[in-house]
Order: sequence, then C-alpha cells, then structure tokens
Amino acid sequence: MGEAVWMLVVALALACAVLVGLLLRKRRPEAPPAEPIAEPEKPAAPPVARTETPPVVAKAPAAESTPHPPAPRVPPATTPAGVVAAPATRPPRSVAPAAPAPVVARAPRFVLRDALPIGPVMVLERASGAAWAQAAPLEPTPMQRDALTALLAHADRLDNPAGAEEAATAAATFLVRLRGGTALPLARGELAGAPGGDLQSEPPQAIDPTQAAGVAAIMLALHCGPTYLSGLRARVTETKSLAAALHPKLMAQGDGKLKSLLQDLTRYLREAEENYAGAIRKPVFIARVGDTTAQAEQLWQTVAEAAETARAQIEAQAAAPRFGEVQLERSLSALRDLQGLRRLLEVVSRVLAGWHLLRLALGESATGAVASLRAARARLEAGVETDRDLARRLDTSLEGAAVPDYVGKAEFVANRNAARELLGKLDEAGLAEAGEFIGRVVESIEAGFAGRAPLALLLQLDAQGRAAEVRAAAAA
Repeated sequence: MGEAVWMLVVALALACAVLVGLLLRKRRPEAPPAEPIAEPEKPAAPPVARTETPPVVAKAPAAESTPHPPAPRVPPATTPAGVVAAPATRPPRSVAPAAPAPVVARAPRFVLRDALPIGPVMVLERASGAAWAQAAPLEPTPMQRDALTALLAHADRLDNPAGAEEAATAAATFLVRLRGGTALPLARGELAGAPGGDLQSEPPQAIDPTQAAGVAAIMLALHCGPTYLSGLRARVTETKSLAAALHPKLMAQGDGKLKSLLQDLTRYLREAEENYAGAIRKPVFIARVGDTTAQAEQLWQTVAEAAETARAQIEAQAAAPRFGEVQLERSLSALRDLQGLRRLLEVVSRVLAGWHLLRLALGESATGAVASLRAARARLEAGVETDRDLARRLDTSLEGAAVPDYVGKAEFVANRNAARELLGKLDEAGLAEAGEFIGRVVESIEAGFAGRAPLALLLQLDAQGRAAEVRAAAAA
C-alpha cells in the first residue's frame, strides 16, 4: 500500500512539471524587432535563466493536479549587433539651436553712420558695369578677399539701380566708399570709442562695425601701401649697397648706430609690406617707428657736425700764409676724413629720409618733420658748395706749395699727389641724390597721408558669393 502511494505522488509531480512547461511555451512573447539605438535611461535587466525539463510520458487525472501559477518572466534586453548602448547614467545631449540669421531690409544702399552730420562713414551699394570696366585692378591677398566677402554677407538685399541692359553685368558688382578722414580712425577702432562716435547701420545689421574696421584697414593697404612702400623698398636696397662699401671705422661713427638703424628699417619695412593692414593698427609698432626716426635724426646731426669739423681743418690750412709740408700733411688727413664722412653722410641721409617715409606710410608724421628735413637738405647743399670752394682754394695752395730741397722731398710730392687725387674724388652726385630723396619725402609729408582722402573699392562676386576680383575706384 505504501509503495503504491509513493508511485502516485511521483506520477503527479511529473504531470505537474509537464503542464508547467507547456504553459511557459504558450505564454512566451515573440522577440521584439531590433531597435536602432537602445534607450540609455533604462538599465538592461539581467536575463533569467530558463531550464526545460524533458517531457515524461505520463498521464494523470486533471482534477487531481493543482499546480501553482508560474512567476512572470522578464524578456532579456537585446542590443543590436554593431550598436553600442550609451551608459545609463549619462543624460541625453541637448543641441542648442543655431541663432537665426539677421533679417536685413531691402535698400538701395547700406550706410554706416557716426554722430557727425557731414555724411556717412561707409557706403555699400551696387555698381554699374561701366564703372567696373574703367577701374584699375588690384591684387588683394586671400585673407583680404575673405574680409571683403564678409562685408558683403547681406549684399543680396541691395536693390539694383542699373538698367535692364546692365542688370546681368552689375548684379554681382558692388562699390564700397569711405568718407575722407575716416579710413585710419575706423581701421584703428577710434570712431566707435570717440564721444558721440557710436556707429549705426542703416538698415539695422546691414553692416557690422567690426567688419567695417577690417575693411577700412584693407582699403588703406591696397591704396596707400603701394604708394609709399614700393618706392621705399628700392631706396633701402640702394642704401644697403652703399653701406656695405663703407669702412668699418665709418660704420662705428655715432656708437655704431647706423648698422642697427639700417637693419631695423629693413625689418620694419618688411613687416609693413607683408601685413600693412595689421601694422597701421599696432600702437607699439607705430611708437617704435617714431622713436627710431628720432634716433636717425640724432645720428644725422652727429655725422654732419663731424663733416663740418673736417671742412674747418681744411679751411684753416688753405688760409695759412705759407703752405708747406705741415699744412700739406694736415690737409691730406682732413681730406681723407671729409671724403669718408661725405659717403657716410649720404647713407645716413638716406636712412633718415627712409624712416620718415615709413612713418608717413603708417599714417603718422612727427611734429616739425618738414622743418627738420628741409634744414637737413639745406645743410647738405651748403656742404656741397663749401666743399667745392675748399677744393678750388686747396688746389691753388697745392700749386703754389714749394717743394723742399732736403730728404723729405719725395714724401711731399707723394702727399701732394694724394691730395690732388682726393680732390678729384669729391663727387657731388651722392649727396645730391640724398638731398633729392629728402626733398621728395618732404613733399609727401606736406601733401598729407594718402589715406585721409576719400577711398573707394569695386568688388565683384563669383557664383559662390566670394570676392573674386577687386579694383580701385575713384571716390566721389
């Protein structure tokens, strides 16, 4: 009896296991389709291990089996192949929306004004094909083209006043004009900071004042850079060749400042040539040029005084009642000094004029520069006249000098021949050219900085809206 009960219990247990397995198979949902990105905020639940009991063929009455309801099964989280799920603790990245582009009203021209009632600082408008054909081409750098392109960001909102025949040609041609006297202050940012100098655009946001400052610097570079710097480069090259032929003793005059002044002039000129738009906006650079110009003036005065000292010595020997061997030796020594000092004075005069011209090219000129340069040129011309007169008088003295009859006769003759040779080498052309260079710088300073006049540029855009060509236009 006990054995039969035991067998019945075993049969009931097997039947329950079979029923549980069948119920689990029917209730298991189908696998959800793979999602492209797993949700980062819900951590994946660990999969529940499922064990299956092999079915046992045994039947028992259904009424006698009371199985317990199975626990709900959580399906395992699946991650598609090749997709890495984000960490559960990292919040989703929020991307800020891009700022909308300013809406600029249509207008016949864009204007940038300050507080003065004398007219706008900058005007941007469309240009005709005829004006483009008559303008001279310019060669801006790629960076300058980019800055000019940025100014024309809203140029498509400009009305085209050209006729129907010119509409196709003038559609992408624009004119930028600057009021006289505003290019340099605008480039340096001085207009916006002046009392009542806040710049306003009409229509609003049509012209960015910061972009206008960069464009003003570029216009100065394209108009004023070649006017001053190209000719100055040739002058500096000639001056370096003349300085290389000088004796080291002459280069040491004035504590050896000539060499450093010439090197600095070459270096600062190169920096202005390579980045003129940036040089005119550097206060430290401009101040350094001014200080070095003052040093060049001091060196010129030192060399000019040394040349006058040598002339005074020759004058004293030529005025002596008797011109003998002592007077000849002193005259020969003074002539040698004068010849070297004249060559040195020519180089120093060129360096002085070069520094003043570079300073003018940056929009600056020293107070009293015209007066000091005129005085220097007059002093050069007076020195040439004095040397010419001294040469005649000394030559007369050499002709009337009595040759000694003692053993020093050969030395006297050699010194006299050397003095005559030096007199023939007192060339006036070098000092005359240096004086002419100083005179041209004086004329440039008196004419005023070219960037103070009204400036204008013509721009033509390509299909991508970039400044493809730039030409110089006559400002109205």
